[in-house]
Amino acid sequence: MAAHKRPSLKERALTGPLLFFSLDKEIKKLKAESKLEKGDRNAITLQKSSEMRVVLISMRKGASLNKHKVEGPITLFVLSGKIQFIAGESSINLSKNGYIVLEETIKHDVVAKEDALFLLTIIQPK
Repeated sequence: MAAHKRPSLKERALTGPLLFFSLDKEIKKLKAESKLEKGDRNAITLQKSSEMRVVLISMRKGASLNKHKVEGPITLFVLSGKIQFIAGESSINLSKNGYIVLEETIKHDVVAKEDALFLLTIIQPK
């Protein structure tokens, strides 16, 4: 697969009164990038403002986002594949159409049990 060069953040709108995305097209771009071919994960920020950030994330089987936390609440929606989401004493296995809502400042891990794509939304605290 030929490597795809993503437009720089300055070349694309990350905020505005109305943003539209074809997730199918964004997924194709994400998968075409050489970063994913060489590594275990890749991401595209679809929207970023002072209030919210939306990120499309691809992870290869076995990849992990080790214990981390964000200052605001998050949602995570699985588009394909399977992940394990670990927060505190809770461990949840999610597959396509699985959805998580997590309150702010809770440490959590994400582990790809198979190649996975998910949409992450982070609400920025005021």
